[in-house]
Amino acid sequence: MKKTVNKIVFTAMMLFVAVTLYAQDSISSRSVSFADYMNVVGKENLTLLIEKYNIKIADANILDAKVLPDPELGFEGSDEVYSLSLSYDLELGNKRGARVRVARTEADITKLAVEHFFQELRAEATDAYLNAILQRELLDTKRSSYEYMSQLSKSDSIRFRLGEINENDALQSKLEASSLLNEVFLQEAEYKSALTVLNLYMCRAIDTLSIPSDEWTDFGREYELAPLISTASDNRIDLLTAQKNNELAVNQLKLVKAERRMNLGLSISYERDWKGILPTRDMVTAGVAIPLKFSNINKGRKKAAQYAVEQIRYEEENLRLQIQSEVSQAYYMYEAAKKQVKQYQLGLLDDSKKVLDGMVYKYKRGETAILDVLIAQRTYNEMQEQYLETLKGYASSLVELQKVCGIWDIEF
Repeated sequence: MKKTVNKIVFTAMMLFVAVTLYAQDSISSRSVSFADYMNVVGKENLTLLIEKYNIKIADANILDAKVLPDPELGFEGSDEVYSLSLSYDLELGNKRGARVRVARTEADITKLAVEHFFQELRAEATDAYLNAILQRELLDTKRSSYEYMSQLSKSDSIRFRLGEINENDALQSKLEASSLLNEVFLQEAEYKSALTVLNLYMCRAIDTLSIPSDEWTDFGREYELAPLISTASDNRIDLLTAQKNNELAVNQLKLVKAERRMNLGLSISYERDWKGILPTRDMVTAGVAIPLKFSNINKGRKKAAQYAVEQIRYEEENLRLQIQSEVSQAYYMYEAAKKQVKQYQLGLLDDSKKVLDGMVYKYKRGETAILDVLIAQRTYNEMQEQYLETLKGYASSLVELQKVCGIWDIEF
């Protein structure tokens, strides 16, 4: 009776696996290469498109800064006297030119900010693509482990019926196969979740999942720390932004100084005095209004602008030190990840596979217990998963290193 129940359970489990695999195959999907994926991200990502509108807004602000003061037209009238006047506030000190320079510098900073946003987005999207490959490889590994243990479980069922092993060993291998199947189910969810992230970066609906078509490639790059720091000092967008911020602070100081200069109020008016049927008097007047700039006694705004210039210079120097630290840390992490990958490739995976095969061979000959096989199987599984995660970490460390250096040559 127990044999029949075990057989039914095992058969149901296999049918469930078949239904799950069929359901996965029936999901609408499309293959996407890394190049095509990044091209879509760069052109259709909505957050990037939103950021790009800041450039248009900044360009519009330049046009706004070019606006001249509007003239004023005045009209007054009474029973017998009517007057018409025109006045204009003439700006001195090149205030308009100072405003335009500030607006143009702000536009340049906005463009740099959008470029920096794109670089951050590019790195994040690349890491998401790498994670999708990792989850796919982990799923293949877990399926392979499950299939391996499933075959062993079938073999143990036959050996149990033949009396070669006891019932406990047969149940152990079956339970291990069931446990590995649960891991397959969970990994399938992780994989699909990773694919939805790719759709998010491409701003595509999740009814069709984008599956990465590329495989792990050799990301090996040989770098030296000193040239990387020099490259970062030349290419980092945030450093270029800091330099532009310094230029902006100087231009804002010039604008403050220009605005402290007086404006001239120019006016001209025409007056006609009507007494009786015909006008008796015409009069044309012109005038100049000179403001008394008592407010210039207060130099608070000017001092604030001067202090801002000094502050930006210190911030730029501090940023240079931060860049050196960030590049150094990313470089050390990259080198460590490279060594870890080599360590696995030099024999760790092969050795764990030999141990597993040896344990299975001994188990089939009755020379060892099923628990030794299970331990060897789990060790091999862990080594495979750790290797895949190390590969992904290696690729991610290269992405981070290139991001902090302001360079980019990632391809599959």
